[in-house]
Parts: sequence; C-alpha cells; structure tokens
Amino acid sequence: MLSILFGGILAGLLLGGYKAYEQHRKEEIAEKLYLAEELLYKNQTAEAEKLASEIPPPAVGYLYLRLGDYYASHRKLDEAFAEFKNAAEVFNSTDKPLHYFSLERAAYILYRKGDYEKSLQLLDSLPDDIPNFCEVQLLKAENYAALGDYTRLTEIANRIVQSCPDKTIRMTVDYLVYKYRGKGEIKPVRSE
Repeated sequence: MLSILFGGILAGLLLGGYKAYEQHRKEEIAEKLYLAEELLYKNQTAEAEKLASEIPPPAVGYLYLRLGDYYASHRKLDEAFAEFKNAAEVFNSTDKPLHYFSLERAAYILYRKGDYEKSLQLLDSLPDDIPNFCEVQLLKAENYAALGDYTRLTEIANRIVQSCPDKTIRMTVDYLVYKYRGKGEIKPVRSE
C-alpha cells in the first residue's frame, strides 16, 4: 500500500516537472519569436534569420512567414519566395492550412516577379477544399489575366462568383473581368 502511494506521488512530481519544463520551453520560443519581430522592425534581418536555428518546428514556420512578409514589403522577392517555401515545408506535416497559405504567398511572389506560369503551377498543386480557396482562385485569375488567357480568366471568375462569399474577392474579380472585357472572349460576370 505504501509503495502504491509512493509511486503515485513520484508520478505526480514527474508529471508536474514535465509540465513546468514544457511551459518554460514554450515561453522561450515565444521570447525568441518576439525578439525576431523586434529585429525585423529594426531592419536587422541577418540577426532575425539566425534565430531560426534556435526555434524548433512548427514555431519556426511563423518566423519564416514573417521573414517572407518582410522581404516582400522591401521588394526582395527572391528572399521572400525562399522564406515562404521554408514556411510551407515546416507546416506541411504540422499545420495544413498554414502550409496552403505559405504556398499561396509563394505563388503571389512568383506573380509579382512576372513568372505567371510557375505561379499557376504552384496554385494548381493546391487542393480545392482548402480554407484559402477563394484567395487562391483570385490569384489564378490575376495570373491568367496577366498571361492574356481571358477564357480561363472568365472560367475562374465564374467559379469565384459561384463559390466565394467574400465580397472583396468578388468585387476584385468583377474588376478584372471589366478591365479585360474588350481584349478577348471574356463574358461579363456579375457578383450579386
């Protein structure tokens, strides 16, 4: 009876110690992510990138996303693309919605670079049942418009109107259709 009581106490102490260790570890990761954010605010990207080696997955994926956004806002598109791809790789096995979001951001960088075909290849690799489906479809429409494929633009526009409740996305696709209407076989699409 005494050994059962002693075993229960020992198990409780071990579990409590483990939980304290895990809490401390989470706090350390949060501090490093906060430090990385401060470094980016001060334009110290090299120091922020060094922190990536100290942050375990999946938390390091958030740093990669932030680095990608930083580089994109400073028009360093190759660096931004690399960071979004890093984030997608980290989130691939841990957080599928963030994986898809990271790939969408990488495709957007390709679009900004004028590499519309590669952007479309990346977007076409994403499944249809994803949380950012409407944003992916809009980016596809923008790529097709840039390529001058107004038939595909119309198809995507109709898909957006039928599937996406977000009025901003629907208005944007309406604008794309309006802008390119006279340039090909584009049919008017009205989002109600």
